[in-house]
Amino acid sequence: MYSKLDGARIRAVALTLGIAAAGGGLFALAALPAAWLAGAMTAVAATAVATRLPLSIPDPMRALAFVFIGLSMGAGVTPDTLHLMRTWPLSLLLLFLSMAAVVRLCSVYLERAHGWDRSTARFAAIPGALSAVLAMAAESRAEVPRVALAQSVRLFVLVAAMPWLLTLPSGGAGLATAAREAPDSAAGILLLLGACGAAAWLFQRLRVPGGMLLGAMLASAALHGAGLAYGLLPPALLAAGFVVTGAIIGSRFRGVSPAMLRAALVPSLGCVAIGMALTALFSWVGALWLGLPFGQLWLAYAPGGVEAMTIVAFTMGFDAAFIGAHHVIRFVGISLLSPLWHPDRSRGGKSA
Repeated sequence: MYSKLDGARIRAVALTLGIAAAGGGLFALAALPAAWLAGAMTAVAATAVATRLPLSIPDPMRALAFVFIGLSMGAGVTPDTLHLMRTWPLSLLLLFLSMAAVVRLCSVYLERAHGWDRSTARFAAIPGALSAVLAMAAESRAEVPRVALAQSVRLFVLVAAMPWLLTLPSGGAGLATAAREAPDSAAGILLLLGACGAAAWLFQRLRVPGGMLLGAMLASAALHGAGLAYGLLPPALLAAGFVVTGAIIGSRFRGVSPAMLRAALVPSLGCVAIGMALTALFSWVGALWLGLPFGQLWLAYAPGGVEAMTIVAFTMGFDAAFIGAHHVIRFVGISLLSPLWHPDRSRGGKSA
């Protein structure tokens, strides 16, 4: 039998999933872009801020959702993806230039326009790599709760806004890859799930950024490329993966009061606007220079997390492998370079 604590956890998870599914369903009925992901995220985040309900998603469910989504992403990896790898070095150059510009301008904005201290502004301005950023912020003079909230608002806005913005030129997009492919056979699905689950576990153990999602995607791509598997998961399972992912992002706002959110909202939104504008500019340059789709580059350069931006790319029908690789490389670059650019170095290190 379940203990009272276990029963409370089960109820919390069921409540979170119910709210997320309702939000995703409403967005889907309204035919909004990335409906199941954005709707679930919005509903859970709004509930977390407005109430004190115990919203949470357990790690095993998070892992399963990423395996489901990564499996379906891998089916979209084609020979064209490998052909486009020749453009990656030049695209990565633009990525690092855009990242440097975003960090510099956002940190200056937070310091001068809103009076944030230097350390807090710097860490809040770093795009993505939340776990690494918070770990470094904890060893500095930065206000870690403010950094965490600014980073969470940034991710929320990007997941909510990017699908809308990317549909403007084309007049709409949906689950492009999922819509084209038929579900695989039961035996094929079991083979894919086993292989993708094993690869996801291995990548996670190796501490690859976004390892659960990317490991599953690579295993699926290998099996599809070898002709050992065809098609995708049933749409209902894929939608469930998006709902869980949206709930994970939305639950970041658990414990955030309306007053805390109001205090951080304007600075955070300003920082997001600067980041989106700068990455859009670099994406426009890259589109002209490399001949790649503007939307694909914008998602690759957008200051969001590995999993979130890769999943948004998939829902919008862009090359998820290209975008995921860029975000992984950016994560590694931030993790390696940020300690060398520690905002407290010139001030004698961490205060007592």
